[in-house]
Order: sequence, then C-alpha cells, then structure tokens
Amino acid sequence: RGITITSAATTTFWDDHRINIIDTPGHVDFTLEVERSLRVLDGAIACFDSVSGVEPQTETVWRQANKYKVPRMCFSNKMDRTGANFYQTVEQIESMLGAVPLTLQLPISTKLW
Repeated sequence: RGITITSAATTTFWDDHRINIIDTPGHVDFTLEVERSLRVLDGAIACFDSVSGVEPQTETVWRQANKYKVPRMCFSNKMDRTGANFYQTVEQIESMLGAVPLTLQLPISTKLW
C-alpha cells in the first residue's frame, strides 16, 4: 500500500511563479511531520477519499491548518471506486470540518452516485 511516511517536496514553475509542492503523510503516526509542514505553507490541497469521506485524521489535520490559518482547497479523490459519493463527501466537509465548500466542478456520469 503506497502511503506517505515523510514529507517530500518538489518544485515546479508557472509563468514567473515558483511553486513548491509538499506531500505530507496522512497517517495519524505522522501528525508532527504534518504540523511542521503546515507552518511554512501558503496554501494546501486537502484530498478526500470519496468512499470514506472525512476521516478522523483529516479532522486533526484540518484543525492544525486552522491553527496556522492555512487556506485550503479540497479535492475529492477515488471517484471511480464503488461506493464513491461526491455529494456526501462535500456535506461531511461542511458538517464535520465547519467549512463552507464552494463546489467548482460536479461529477458527471451515466451511473447514479
């Protein structure tokens, strides 16, 4: 199973902007590693499993991001999996994390979610 156990960084460029990307661990055993990274971020992309929705460790990291006032964008991942529910994930982001999500793209499919 491919999980991140240490923070890893890479850099990319867009126009005249240098963008540093830091991939941090999502597992509870690496909470301090995530906290160290949050201190230096200008923004974050929170990835949510569309089957599991908001998980306990996500709530912890979300509170840490609140502490450091890190602006966030959310990404709903694993939409191709059985049981994926985009709308439930968005509702959980609102109810469990206290966020006010603005949905920028909706899943389109011939099957019902």
